[in-house]
Amino acid sequence: TATFTVTLSSASAATVTVGYATVNGTAAAPGDFTAASGTLSFTPGSTTRTISVAVSGDTAVESTETFTVVLSNPVNAIVADGTGLGTIVNDDVPLDPCAAAF
Repeated sequence: TATFTVTLSSASAATVTVGYATVNGTAAAPGDFTAASGTLSFTPGSTTRTISVAVSGDTAVESTETFTVVLSNPVNAIVADGTGLGTIVNDDVPLDPCAAAF
């Protein structure tokens, strides 16, 4: 799971909402991650919320891949930095063609 933390610069006396959605990059849904979208709500006084994106495990040897989470449509706030980068690092090792199997 890739976790993105969304933080308000300061607590608000009003409820703050902001939409979010994943966007394909070199990583693409549904093969590399599960697309996610929705709305985050910050109750008065709260400053932090998280977005969780399920990353798909596989055994394919491939390059490190990326996708983004984009924030939109803020209510009672202004988005200062509306894009978060998710990186899926390859953790698979190519098979050695000279390796013996038993």
